[in-house]
Amino acid sequence: MASVVVAVSAVAVTGCAPGTAAAATGSAPPADASTGAPASSIDTTEAPLDADAIRTEVAAAGAGAGGTIAVVVLDADGTPLVSSADADEPTYTASLVKVLLAGRLLAQDAAGALTLSSEDLALMERAMTASDDTAMSILWDRYDGDRLVTDAAAALGLTATTPPDVAGQWGQAWTSATDVATVLATLGDTLESGDAAILLGWLRAATPVAADGFDQQFGLLAGGAEDVAAKQGWMCCVDGRRQLHSAGVLADGRVVVLLGNFPASTSWARSSAALDLAAEAVLAGIG
Repeated sequence: MASVVVAVSAVAVTGCAPGTAAAATGSAPPADASTGAPASSIDTTEAPLDADAIRTEVAAAGAGAGGTIAVVVLDADGTPLVSSADADEPTYTASLVKVLLAGRLLAQDAAGALTLSSEDLALMERAMTASDDTAMSILWDRYDGDRLVTDAAAALGLTATTPPDVAGQWGQAWTSATDVATVLATLGDTLESGDAAILLGWLRAATPVAADGFDQQFGLLAGGAEDVAAKQGWMCCVDGRRQLHSAGVLADGRVVVLLGNFPASTSWARSSAALDLAAEAVLAGIG
């Protein structure tokens, strides 16, 4: 939500004796208690969002850690609010591909194309909440993850999302900040309401520490937003690079995607701090 700006007009408040013109024409508009200005002069127009300032702060956060952070923000209705110059550039998904896989499996189950077992659902929950890689690998092999990624990209019109170049290395699937935002923004359209609620519920229940011991409380989960449904992703050190991603749906339905790409020489602590700064800038900027 954009912040509300209260603009107060300079109004001189004077006493009005009985019989004056003001008394003859009726009482004056009620005054604002804190300023004395007539209520009609209080401007409650939402302040415009400064997308350039947000992009600049996010870029500075990434550069401060020797890397880059691509950012996309969508309004609750899918309207683009912020998009960095590198928002469409392909990058490794790391664990963000788990959301794509889970969403596609739920959609195909609802359509009768496959039947998910209770074990499958438990694996999906583990892959979402604790970012469990073993659970993801089982699902990837069981349901042909390459095909699911390809099908999802075609169904959603994703332009940078493709299966990994190396078979089975699902963390090396490709995507972009724009594609991730599209996936999150369309969950309510691509899934039945009950399935969308289940998936978002899993994302809201992200554990503080992942199954592999990684601290998931960075970026959107660093404490800057309440009730955010987020998926975190991290990977090192393919091509000498380190990926650290944070993407989610805020409580009001807006979507925020932050995809960090750093040199392998940049530590996890420094990368996480950069994502924290970027998330803070975005959340403050959009109100």
